[in-house]
Amino acid sequence: MDSKYSIKDLEKLSGIKAHTLRAWEQRYGLIEPKRTDTNIRYYIDEHLKKILNIAVLVKSGMRISKVAELGKEELRAAVIDAGRYQGNYESQINAFKIAMLEYDEYLFDSIFNKCLIQFGTEETLTKILGKFIQEIGLLWQAGAINVSNEHFISNLVKQKLFAIIDQTIIPQKSPKRRSYVLYLPADELHELGLLYLYYYLKKLGHRVIYLGQSVPMEYLKEVSDKTQVDQFVSIFTTSPHFEEIDQYFERMGEMFDSDNYRFFLTGLQFNNYQSADVPRQVEIMPNIEDLKKVFIN
Repeated sequence: MDSKYSIKDLEKLSGIKAHTLRAWEQRYGLIEPKRTDTNIRYYIDEHLKKILNIAVLVKSGMRISKVAELGKEELRAAVIDAGRYQGNYESQINAFKIAMLEYDEYLFDSIFNKCLIQFGTEETLTKILGKFIQEIGLLWQAGAINVSNEHFISNLVKQKLFAIIDQTIIPQKSPKRRSYVLYLPADELHELGLLYLYYYLKKLGHRVIYLGQSVPMEYLKEVSDKTQVDQFVSIFTTSPHFEEIDQYFERMGEMFDSDNYRFFLTGLQFNNYQSADVPRQVEIMPNIEDLKKVFIN
């Protein structure tokens, strides 16, 4: 069943302003919105995919008048070939979204490889793939993707990240080198953001103990006791639910009662979280990009 989107949803998901989308509708007839029984305009998955395709090409340098002349197959071919344009980051991110929505591994590989050539590994991961990982959360919240979309793209991104992480040269030890345990809380499976942080920390020369998905808190204490690593990093995307975070923090305070422990946390579950009971060991960051700043200070 198709999801329903407002024109503001399309703006948020594509990066194209709502007034521009309306102008394109009127001038070029690119999409024709549906209407409810009360005559309220709305859009469906097919519209979102088309707007994302168009956004890739326009942000890569093609004129909208030229894009409007393309048929469905020509539009797809042009997106795959978008690397020949002087594309910006946003156009590449939108191309990844299309690959996810259409389960198109060839498109994902094509765009990723062209990004590596055009921008290099560091820029591709930090400016494009990192931003795309964050926007997967927006698509999830908007109902634009389902579990199968998320699993499909996650596996592709994981393959790329693991390959790059494996090839990353660790800088020589320095006085600023620190150690971190990276984990996701119990029942949390959304691993892409954590893998991205794994690469970033390793690139900075920090030691990383990567535990991955769904780690009960008692295991964190066991790892810390055995390794003497007392700094933890995690992302709460779907678990624990924001209504259960206080209970999670209460248990954390009981198990990690020393000021020596530090937990650096971010994720969608903190968007609606408000509490004065955050343990002294915890620092909550609004997003991954802000969290990254902690590791370079």
